[in-house]
Amino acid sequence: MSSPLSIRLRTVRTLAVAVAWLSACGGDGSTTPGGGTGTGFRAIIDGVSWTSGSSAAVSAAGGLFTLVGSQVGTSVTSISLSFYSIGVPGTYPLGVTGTVAGGIGTITTSPSSWSTPLSGAAGEVTISAVSSTRIVGTFRFNATPQLGQTVTNTRVVTQGEFDLPVTGAATLVVLDGAASKVSGTVAGNTFNAATVVSVTAPSSGTLTIAGSNTAYTVNLVLSGYTGATTYTLGTGASRTMQVTTNAPSKVWGGSNATTTGTVVITNVSATRIKGTFSATLLPSIINPNEAPISISGTFEKGLP
Repeated sequence: MSSPLSIRLRTVRTLAVAVAWLSACGGDGSTTPGGGTGTGFRAIIDGVSWTSGSSAAVSAAGGLFTLVGSQVGTSVTSISLSFYSIGVPGTYPLGVTGTVAGGIGTITTSPSSWSTPLSGAAGEVTISAVSSTRIVGTFRFNATPQLGQTVTNTRVVTQGEFDLPVTGAATLVVLDGAASKVSGTVAGNTFNAATVVSVTAPSSGTLTIAGSNTAYTVNLVLSGYTGATTYTLGTGASRTMQVTTNAPSKVWGGSNATTTGTVVITNVSATRIKGTFSATLLPSIINPNEAPISISGTFEKGLP
């Protein structure tokens, strides 16, 4: 599975190729480039209006899209939006990896680039129409400097909108097991996972799900998994939840002695598991003086 860093690097490479293509094609200032039938590609960046002179929307199989627009002024400023598992209209988060339905937003003002941090909630895109020939929507996001950049500022994109023709192998069929989701609250803070993975297949008798973002990693382990039912945490077989803060590193739960609560598996199919969780976790020996924390939320894990 691709790491968050590799996904961000692929996004940068995609943007560079697309911007080079746009520069070669030139721009006539039209807001409906390439025969589009709407607003083209525009936004407000740090309070300043931005309108793309040249734009492209390219699709691949499974609801993958890359939208790129470039405005040429005293310097070239480009916006790139990469979407994963987008097959139907709806509102999706920006600041997630390909394991979650949503995407990443990137701004490039040569020679610097900024991208949505993998917080699971760095922005959102609302798709109002999508087909094999056209994609329409609005967006907003905050972007932080990519690795290796000397800049330190955050770029703020608001009132973004696009209405673009789509080229490429546009296939809107998103497999049911393609995207996952973990969301809820951790110690009273909203949690939306940017990456969701599992270590073992449910058929092994142990269900493991991990969701992470820039602030937390949440792990669920259910030994003795048998399908849709209620599981009591911290009793019998290893049935635990664990929360780790990413900076500084602190740990709660992770053993039966430090986990109480329940996990309810509400729906099971060949391609997806859905459920809810609620637990109280004691601090680990790494940070024994911390207070216990409560976590709760829902999850959907797509199965390959």
